[in-house]
Amino acid sequence: MEHDQVMQARHAGELVEAVVAPAESSNGWVLLLVNPDGDQLPYTAHGGIRKVFHTLDHATEVARELGFESIRVEESF
Repeated sequence: MEHDQVMQARHAGELVEAVVAPAESSNGWVLLLVNPDGDQLPYTAHGGIRKVFHTLDHATEVARELGFESIRVEESF
């Protein structure tokens, strides 16, 4: 979901949580947006490409700017 789509979905109550997780294919973090059914939708840049953040701080900052109060960080050990 791109920025404008996320903002519309947040206002409509269609997204309940943000999850920051390690990117699978690169060194960084991805932002996943959770709907009420528990489905995780990736935050994307223009063109539908999954946005990869270089730092955990930047990923959580963007989630807060999108209006998420609940941000879960998932790490694989």
